[in-house]
Parts: sequence; C-alpha cells; structure tokens
Amino acid sequence: MNNDEIKSVIDVVKSCEDVRLCTLRLDGYPETRHVMNAMNTHISDLVLHFLTGFDTPKFAQIRQNPKCCLYYFNPQTRHAVRLFGEIKAVADTDARKKYWRDDYKQFGYTGADDPEYILLEFTPRMYKFYDTTGMKTGLI
Repeated sequence: MNNDEIKSVIDVVKSCEDVRLCTLRLDGYPETRHVMNAMNTHISDLVLHFLTGFDTPKFAQIRQNPKCCLYYFNPQTRHAVRLFGEIKAVADTDARKKYWRDDYKQFGYTGADDPEYILLEFTPRMYKFYDTTGMKTGLI
C-alpha cells in the first residue's frame, strides 16, 4: 500500500458528490447505479458509508453477493478512481445514528431507527486509477 496513492484516492472520494456502485444482480448480470456520496465528504480513511432501503433491489443484491465496485469521477478535475471490495449492512445502533441526517427523510425514511433505513459500509480491498505517470493499482 502506497500512502501517497491512498491519499490521492481519498482526495478523489472526498471531492465527489456522487459515485457509481456496481453490484451483481440476482441473475448474475452486473448492475451499476448512482448513489450519493454525502456520508464520505470528510473521511480520513477508505471505509465508506452509504444508505439504501431494506426492500430495494440493491440491498437484495448485496445480501446475495457483497463484492462490488465503486467508481468515482470528478468532472471538474477529470480525476477518477475505482475501488473494489465488499459492502455490508451495519446493524450497530450508534453507527446508524452517527451517519443519519434528517435530509434523508426526503427518501421516505423516518429516522435512524427506521427498519427500512439501511446503513451500508464498504471496505475496499483494491484500488485502480490513472495519473500522469500511468495506471496505479494496489491492495488496501
């Protein structure tokens, strides 16, 4: 793990309002969707958090296969990074409250204790991005 490369990855993650999440559908085909990155704008490491609903296709896919890819792209800087890892639901009540924002009520959730609100935690295993010297990859 190269600390300069990890810092570069974190900088891209923090700079993006949204991210593309790729999971495997229940029939085995990949599916990519936009998810908001609001929980990750002040991170200091690469354990990332997202929200979803209990009854969503996304959560069903994650329960079946937690391996996924995140693709971050900043259109202003043209910097991009791919993170490969696993994502899971967080059951810890304190963590669910820590990441809860009342803004999420616009998506139909009532609060951090709402059983429909699922806090997801992504743990990366590998990264890949390009800079002026070429492709950078590594294990985290």
